[in-house]
Amino acid sequence: MKAMKYVVEIPVRLGSKRVPRKNLRLINGKPMVAYAIEAGKNARHVSQVYVNTEGDVMKKLCKEMNVNYFERLPELLEDNARQDQFNYDFLCKVDAENLVMVNPVSPLVLPEDIDNAIEFYEKNNLDCLISVREEKLQSFYRGRPVNFNTDGLLPMTQFLDPVQLCAWTVCIWNARKFKEHYEKHGYAVFIGNYALYPFDPIRSIKVSSEEDFILAELYILAKQSENNKNIEYYE
Repeated sequence: MKAMKYVVEIPVRLGSKRVPRKNLRLINGKPMVAYAIEAGKNARHVSQVYVNTEGDVMKKLCKEMNVNYFERLPELLEDNARQDQFNYDFLCKVDAENLVMVNPVSPLVLPEDIDNAIEFYEKNNLDCLISVREEKLQSFYRGRPVNFNTDGLLPMTQFLDPVQLCAWTVCIWNARKFKEHYEKHGYAVFIGNYALYPFDPIRSIKVSSEEDFILAELYILAKQSENNKNIEYYE
């Protein structure tokens, strides 16, 4: 049987320390992870959607949403488990040509975001695509300027080279090359011909705190009423 061309993996660990069980917390009436599941299911280029996870509650949710439940190994549920490790375990057991990881803590991601990333990946003959959020701000690292010179007039932000921050909203890997690289080197996130893929800064928001939950829910509610809103200006 031929391998599935694009398989979505949504990695869900229930043991979050900062916000317990955050993937199951309701945002506008739905578990946060449900947004990633729906985006994967409705992406045109995706063959199957798997949730790489644990526990009866996730089995129940996967069944209700008609997606595949993938039981993660207990040792890969610990805080120190790395993305390379659980991706490798997944790819050893699921027959895929390409792995598409969709972040469960990015509830604003849309199906077209996944499709656009896949099309960019194919068009550029990539082995690996990592989503990034670009910021055009004067930036420092360890006290040193990154994208501007402090000896002179302050440059306007529109003329700065953007700083690229890894967002991990949607990432893609060639499955065979990922496994080969991991088996040879013991790691495999940035492999082969890889590209940093600029992602929409709003839809790449990651929910990591109570404030993030509030912002994400407010944005979802605002988008629902957007079509009924008339924009007005002070005159």
